[in-house]
Amino acid sequence: KSQFLKYIQNIAPRAVFSTGQGASAVGLTAYVARSPVSKEWTLEAGALVLADKGVCLIDEFDKMNDQDRTSIHEAMEQQSISISKAGIVTSLQARCAVIAAANPIGGRYDNSMTFSENVDLTEPILSRFDILCVVKDNADMVIDENLARFVVASHMRSHPKSKEADIEHMAKIESELANASSLAHIEKIPQDILRKYILYAKEKIQPKLHQMDQEKVAKVYSELRRESMCTGSVPITVRHIESMLRMAEANAKMHLREFVTEDDINMAIRVTLEAFVATQKHSVTKAMKRTFKSYLSYKKDNNELLLHLLNNLSKEAAIYMRNRYGSSEDVVEIDEKDLAEKARSINIQNLQPFLNSDMFKAFNYSYDNKRKLIHRRL
Repeated sequence: KSQFLKYIQNIAPRAVFSTGQGASAVGLTAYVARSPVSKEWTLEAGALVLADKGVCLIDEFDKMNDQDRTSIHEAMEQQSISISKAGIVTSLQARCAVIAAANPIGGRYDNSMTFSENVDLTEPILSRFDILCVVKDNADMVIDENLARFVVASHMRSHPKSKEADIEHMAKIESELANASSLAHIEKIPQDILRKYILYAKEKIQPKLHQMDQEKVAKVYSELRRESMCTGSVPITVRHIESMLRMAEANAKMHLREFVTEDDINMAIRVTLEAFVATQKHSVTKAMKRTFKSYLSYKKDNNELLLHLLNNLSKEAAIYMRNRYGSSEDVVEIDEKDLAEKARSINIQNLQPFLNSDMFKAFNYSYDNKRKLIHRRL
């Protein structure tokens, strides 16, 4: 989480970083101090005011006191901070995005409980965030092995006595991992150009809402409200409609469009729904994915969706083999019909492009055309 926040700090045109442990209410908003020279009261800006028209990053959000955490309610809702201290009555602008990272209770996320039960945060503060992302540490042999290789190679390269061979080894591993990714075919953007692109999009592009499908947004909102009331997880409020519109405008800005199109609205709905489904108990997640199936599969890479389905089938097959025969096999077999049936449920008919892709091979899968079986080497 901290690496993600640090990356944003380096890439954002204006960013202020703070931690929950070392941040107080006045440190985040504003405080009054007596000037040592003139002996008069002066107003000093806090992190949210300094991040005006930028990003405020808060790490270890759960470590903050409740009293300090409530101080940012106004900033997140009204985009301003009201001060009335020592005879100074004023309002300061705090038009910034807030990205916060927190740990679950006990340090591990429990899938059998809802998001609200897993984190020690109040409903008013949770409803003020547009997106809630649950980052889970799921065991996957291929991903874990790739991660371990990357960490070891990175350690070798950053050693004070590293040689050319170590740097070449790291570059080789980076290229191998990049080719295995679903984004392998997309050209990478240099960081300095990305920084300038974001700055240009923020300053020059102001997309307008034009012929928006209001019925679709209203329908999604009413369905979300109903599911939220039934499951008792994250509360869905009118703020989430504003969140969808903000994300649609942000997506239009990224594409340098003057108007918000239907694609932008659909993308915003998908992100909102994915965030909502991720906060549910494991027992209701599948049923909820079926409910919102038409929205969730919008503009997703087919190979990525099929890989997710295949990984689930492979885990189920491995667990069955372990329970049936008492030992873990080196190779797991999956029938092509099972994958095809799952693929049809998300409107994917042709499996051949996926079976021939580099991503399929990168995750240790192979296809037996004669027997119509998919093998995975564990």
